Amino acid sequence: MAKPDPKLEIVTVFESDDLIAFELAKSVLDEAGVEYVVREDPPAGFGFSPILNPMRRILMPAYRKDEALELIAGAQGDLESDDNPELE
Repeated sequence: MAKPDPKLEIVTVFESDDLIAFELAKSVLDEAGVEYVVREDPPAGFGFSPILNPMRRILMPAYRKDEALELIAGAQGDLESDDNPELE
């Protein structure tokens, strides 16, 4: 079987039901000019609920996956270091 063309293969680079984490990932990709598509799946079998958030996914071509993962990981690392400033 032939390996899929990475420019045609679509992969998930981020998924979360946490709106803040999702928006952070999107903003980092937007700032870097990386194109992506968002997919939102409601919680299965629950209908509308203010407690349960839908699962949100960022999808993109496989050939840009590594760049996107690096950008998202860097943003999450920056966020974690801001939450825990070191005392001098």
